Amino acid sequence: MEQSSSPFEPGTRVRATFGRFRDQVGTVVETATGLPEVFGGPVLWVRFDGADDPGLVAGRFLEAA
Repeated sequence: MEQSSSPFEPGTRVRATFGRFRDQVGTVVETATGLPEVFGGPVLWVRFDGADDPGLVAGRFLEAA
C-alpha cells in the first residue's frame, strides 16, 4: 500500500515530537514512497539541523516549527 499524502511539503520546517529525533528541528526533504502504511499516514525524509543525511520520521510525529 502506498503512503498517504503529507500535510508537510518539501522545504517545510518541522519539529519531531517523538522518538530518536524528538525536539530536533529540520526541513522536510520529501515523502518516502514504497513503504507499507503502518503509522496511519505518511513517512517523511527530514534533514535535521546539523545532520549530513536525512532521517525517516512518521508524519504523525511532526509539527510545524
